[in-house]
Amino acid sequence: MRSIDSDRLRALVASLRDFAVRAKGSLDDEIRSYPTPIPRCDAQFNHAYAQRAMLNGLLQRIATEPNDDHNPSAMLNAMAEFAASPAIGESAEESALRSRIADELAAADVPIVASAERSSLDLAGSH
Repeated sequence: MRSIDSDRLRALVASLRDFAVRAKGSLDDEIRSYPTPIPRCDAQFNHAYAQRAMLNGLLQRIATEPNDDHNPSAMLNAMAEFAASPAIGESAEESALRSRIADELAAADVPIVASAERSSLDLAGSH
């Protein structure tokens, strides 16, 4: 892992957190106002529900991981998870955030892994 500007990294994680909070709130509203009854096979509802669950998990990891200079791998893991996940929507904000995150991950030599089994990167030993 290459040297990382910790201030830039923290700012990017804050941007990710802000985006995830807004996106989850929007999905909460969409799910809350979804017409009932909801059949189990409703693909649109199931997709919104899965996206909300992914964002909720991401927000929990961001909130529980230390955001200090001593643990940049936790922040990079959260960004890599987000970068590997499907797009939430088609907003310019999300596109720009994903681009900034991809650039930061590339600069730090962190791969974006789409596999669920490899969603957490072990960066502690790789310097």
